Amino acid sequence: MVELRAITFVDRDGELYYRCPRCGRIFRKSKDYTRHVNRAHVMKG
Repeated sequence: MVELRAITFVDRDGELYYRCPRCGRIFRKSKDYTRHVNRAHVMKG
């Protein structure tokens, strides 16, 4: 299983964002990013 580590960056207002490295979607909360990765990019077998 491959670990997908979020690309984190801070916008000009000082807010932290998470970007998915596979599809480029942007999330405000790490919980939303984790849910996205588990649903969209993890193959269930």
